[in-house]
Amino acid sequence: MNAAATSSPIKSPTSASVEGSRFLNIALAATVALSAWLIFQVQPMVAKRILPWFGGGTAVWTTVMLFFQSALFFGYLYAHLSTRWLTPARQVRFHIALLAAAAMLAAILGVLPTDSWRPSDNQQPALHILFMLSVAVGLPYLALAATAPLTQVWFARVHPGRSPYRLYALSNAGSLAALLSYPFLVEPNLGVAAQGTAWASLFVIFAVLCTASGLASLWSSSAGSASDRAIAHAATASKADVDDSKRPLQRFFWLALPALASVALLAITNHLCQDILSAPLLWIAPMVVYLLSFILTFDSDRWYRRDVWMPLGAVASFAAALSWQRRIHVDVSVLLAINLTLLASICMICHGELVRLRPAARRLTAFYLSIAAGGAIGGLLVGIVAPLVLNDYYELQLGVIAVWLLAFVLLVTDKKSPYFDGGKGLVFKSLLAMAGLLAALCVLMYAGVSRQWAGHMAQDRSFFGVLKVRYLRASTGEEYYGLTNGRISHGGQFKEPEHHRVPMLYYHPDTGVGKVLVQHDPEHPRRVGVIGLGAGTIAAFAEPKETFRFYDINPQVITYAERIFSYLDDARNRGAAIEIVEGDARLALESEPPQNFDVLVLDAFNSDAIPAHLLTLEAFELYLRHLQDPDGIIAVHISSDHLELTPVVRAAAEHFNLDGIVLEGVPDGTPNTAPCVWVLLGRGEGRLSGQGIGTPLSEHAKDRPAVNWTDDYSSLLDVLVH
Repeated sequence: MNAAATSSPIKSPTSASVEGSRFLNIALAATVALSAWLIFQVQPMVAKRILPWFGGGTAVWTTVMLFFQSALFFGYLYAHLSTRWLTPARQVRFHIALLAAAAMLAAILGVLPTDSWRPSDNQQPALHILFMLSVAVGLPYLALAATAPLTQVWFARVHPGRSPYRLYALSNAGSLAALLSYPFLVEPNLGVAAQGTAWASLFVIFAVLCTASGLASLWSSSAGSASDRAIAHAATASKADVDDSKRPLQRFFWLALPALASVALLAITNHLCQDILSAPLLWIAPMVVYLLSFILTFDSDRWYRRDVWMPLGAVASFAAALSWQRRIHVDVSVLLAINLTLLASICMICHGELVRLRPAARRLTAFYLSIAAGGAIGGLLVGIVAPLVLNDYYELQLGVIAVWLLAFVLLVTDKKSPYFDGGKGLVFKSLLAMAGLLAALCVLMYAGVSRQWAGHMAQDRSFFGVLKVRYLRASTGEEYYGLTNGRISHGGQFKEPEHHRVPMLYYHPDTGVGKVLVQHDPEHPRRVGVIGLGAGTIAAFAEPKETFRFYDINPQVITYAERIFSYLDDARNRGAAIEIVEGDARLALESEPPQNFDVLVLDAFNSDAIPAHLLTLEAFELYLRHLQDPDGIIAVHISSDHLELTPVVRAAAEHFNLDGIVLEGVPDGTPNTAPCVWVLLGRGEGRLSGQGIGTPLSEHAKDRPAVNWTDDYSSLLDVLVH
């Protein structure tokens, strides 16, 4: 019996512990990677789903990011409190219950907001988005957000002498893979509804993996040597005591550094989306840079060197400042390179310095909680505070200044820095002077001094962007009031009363829309619909007894058109009926009976971007329902520096058997105009192309295939200018 027992295959506790640790490491790695993938797949997916409901502007993405950053903080807070207040066994059991509830909700209800969440008005859109996302995806995201700190705590309990920070780098690598795959793999091949179904299925798999990881951590902990863990824990605690005392401002830096990195991320994303397009690809590119900085800095100390990244950041700041100030066309590749280099430098500085201040394992959850809180603070500053207190997108410039101020603080308080002087020397005094300069700059911006120097007569910022009315000079030398949003003009009006009715810029009588609207029959007053009010310039074509019905989502645009410009009042005085509908045009048209428009104009610019949801097949089907049959015309304004939208309009025309022509620009030498491209669509073969004006739609940009955009599918890659 003794011999048999001796030869028995029963494993020793040490062998069991090794096998348990191996299984735990594999389970933790898989859990962390999948959770990170899900976290950064759901963000662009949900944002794309709700983007059309709120006008397609960049503020939608900023608000979505604020929600997910805040949810990340609450996930880290949950991990921190459960680690402190619960025993390991109770913590694992509680988390398994949370996972089960979240998986059930995701599997049964899904995570994409349903149409019932569409806003009925434009009141408090940011709050509407935050509440909607809390209900739709709040619990699953909370479970995902807690994964990174919890898995590292479980790892540290089993391997108390080993650093868990590599798991954090793995988490960021999974996030990076998710972000890169979304615009190039997921978005071009799956509609939003299919994306939601796939995400919910993967979340259930994640819940199973995370449950297995938690149970394995308990089993591995009980199988290990208690004395060995006690010795390692004592050594770790001792190291933590040393680490915690090395910098007096450590807790402040834990918040400030990630906050400024978050500000830079969101502010640069806003800047790029205003000048190009609010779409997943341009949301994701800055996020990729942001995550790469996390991956590199948390992987190894060798990736961040002050003597490399701070000089590069200074050069990038100077180049970016030049690109911001010069009001000329900047090639999209140059614009991206400058701003992404600036973002990379700022994030490497912020996250590199953050890693220098990382604590030992026993303060792990507090450290990550501070990082998440800093990210949420940055999101709050850009998404909520900045639109309330700043009348332009100054947060990017202010954020860059703040980064350099914080860099000075880091250098003069770090005993290993050559600039350390204990707060008594020239560097510290220079720091105080820069802080005073920053405060003065904020006062000047708030007072609007810079606005008056630039000749502005009105300027306001809201959820939908920054509107400016400025005194400008036309090509003929005449002064006019110009309305702009970002770098794009939304119309203008001559200052002299005798020229008030003269349409200019994109709406000149020789442009595509002008050629349509100058034709009118006094015996048959027209009914014209216009998506996008701007300065109200199109009302200059309104004749007595005609009806011009404008749709605009931005209340401030309506205020400016009514109070500063006189196109609308002048049309009313001529006997035309002017109707204004506040809200998203698609939502309004969906709720209205057929309007029988003779002409329907699509001119809904948001900076240099046409909201994609206004060019889908479903949108054109809606337009045709409201178009007078058979002679109605749709005029689509597709001018863009960076996008070739002709293939999208051509696909819609082919789908609905519409005839189309493209009218580019105006005759050479025509005064008071701007470069523009209009597409005119009408029912019937040869309806427009047979008139011998413009270029047939089938011949324009014919080297590019037609692109079908739907409410469920649209990809920026389809229409980027080569």
